[in-house]
Amino acid sequence: MSTVPRIIRIIGVVVVLAGLGWLGWAAVGNMYLDERVDIERQRVKRIEIVDRYRTAVDDSLRVRTAVQTYADRTLGGNLEAVDHELRTRLNRIGEEVGLGKLSVGTGRVRRMESPARSLPAFRRDKGLRDEIDFVEVEASVSGVGSLEAAMRLVHRIEAEPWMKRVVQVRLQPRDNGKRFIVTIRLVTLYLPGRMPSAPLETVADLAGFERYRLLARRNPFHLAAKPAATPPAARQRTWVLTGVVSGPDGMEVWLLHAESGQSRRLTVGQSIEGVQLVSAAGDTAEFTFGEDRFTVPVGRPLGRKGP
Repeated sequence: MSTVPRIIRIIGVVVVLAGLGWLGWAAVGNMYLDERVDIERQRVKRIEIVDRYRTAVDDSLRVRTAVQTYADRTLGGNLEAVDHELRTRLNRIGEEVGLGKLSVGTGRVRRMESPARSLPAFRRDKGLRDEIDFVEVEASVSGVGSLEAAMRLVHRIEAEPWMKRVVQVRLQPRDNGKRFIVTIRLVTLYLPGRMPSAPLETVADLAGFERYRLLARRNPFHLAAKPAATPPAARQRTWVLTGVVSGPDGMEVWLLHAESGQSRRLTVGQSIEGVQLVSAAGDTAEFTFGEDRFTVPVGRPLGRKGP
């Protein structure tokens, strides 16, 4: 009988020791372990903040470098500088290619707003939201000269290193193609307050014009002398194929009406007086008229099968 009370006493001692141990562990956890966990959590959070800051710094440097590469291809960082430089360069190019009655001007100025204006993340940042992204400046140059001079003007402007978009090229033949009035409209841009690192050098790129020289020498706008007049009933409306070029909508052909001097352009699929352009490449174009299909080289009329 004495064994049972002894076991009860042992169990009681174990329970008391376990309770004391739990109280001691809780006290240690409250005084040391919890504080350590909190410190570790703060350390991890600060490391994340530092990493984000480093990433932001690296991205900022990359973005500034990329933006500057665009600024280096502009003519200045403000409207006055760009306007002066644009007029100067266009005048110089026009004189170098041999155009007469040269006229250069600048036109509409468009300030393009930052895309941050439409992004929710920038609603509170009024400075970035209201910042001007870039400014477009329109310009035009026109003059009178030979076909080669007119084509050299187009080529030289395209070869210039500053950013631009050629909006329109207009050729108006005069004196049976001996001279032309050429007009080019273009748009350039600049980043407000960001100057190019160094002035851009004018690029002549004379060798690059060789691919256009053959067309310039042929002068498809020059028509041979007209034959003797024929009675009105025997006359035929003659369209002459004067050029095959690659345009913004694909291959296109240029046509000139022999009698009236009227000019037309056709892209693949378009028709003129029942004659449809099927394809064009090199110096020839293929047409259909009804069920007939025929090929016409540059400098030749559409033929008897055409109008």
